[in-house]
Amino acid sequence: MFVLARSGIAAIFCFHCFSAPLTAQGSAEGWVSSGAITSDELTTGYIYGDFTLRALEGQWGAELGMFGVVGRLHETYAAATWQRDGHKVELGFPRPAYDRYAISGLTQVMPRQALESISTTRSRATSGVFTESEFLPYGIAYSIGDTAFSLHGVPDTDIVIAGAGARKTAAGWQLDFGIEAVSEADAIDWNAKAQLIRTMGALDLGLGLYAGDANGASHVAELFAQTPVDSHLSLIGLLRQTQGDDPLVGAKLTYAFETGLLTDVAVTSGTDDISIATSVGYQF
Repeated sequence: MFVLARSGIAAIFCFHCFSAPLTAQGSAEGWVSSGAITSDELTTGYIYGDFTLRALEGQWGAELGMFGVVGRLHETYAAATWQRDGHKVELGFPRPAYDRYAISGLTQVMPRQALESISTTRSRATSGVFTESEFLPYGIAYSIGDTAFSLHGVPDTDIVIAGAGARKTAAGWQLDFGIEAVSEADAIDWNAKAQLIRTMGALDLGLGLYAGDANGASHVAELFAQTPVDSHLSLIGLLRQTQGDDPLVGAKLTYAFETGLLTDVAVTSGTDDISIATSVGYQF
């Protein structure tokens, strides 16, 4: 019953967003792509999305979003919104605050591969959707500027997920961080993460630390660097260490057309396993 209700609400919001230009202000943010990945453990084609569609009429609005691939490994977001003077409230199935900041380097280099270890860097709400059946978090989110808070519950469970995330910038530095408390089975566990990026001219250097204890996930540390090669071509490199595993290294080369189209090829390598992915997408 709850699944049908959630699908119905999402469909209404979707219609509202796409019809928004007729009655309200509409906007879209994110990207979608179609690609393929091959490795010893995973060979598949995919359609990937990480985006939010918005419609706004005065102070009221609606949002519809997606993170993941078409099929089992994805989460959809749908919420009614109210905003004023920089304050914003989202009610329904909003994106967790924890997921809005400190996006992992692996997600940036090879997003389809990153979905296989989603519990290491994302919210308990997102991890549950990807790994458990009938896991449908609903709740409320509040944001002001680059700070967000959210509270989610899960029907037919005692799970409560309270999260926060923020971004601070100053003189070429950017710090993202998130924290999440998860109450389940009369116990409270925590997720935490932080990502520091230093911009030096055209070069971005980043360090990310992720502790997904509430998700039962291993700790992860990432080093990454991103730089343009020319006006259309960019390169990102990654070194990722997961607790208990051997290091993973990776790189992605992206060509950006002036129309917003992107095409890329990425390679990652761990112990005795090489993954290659290529995709064509659109950023908006």
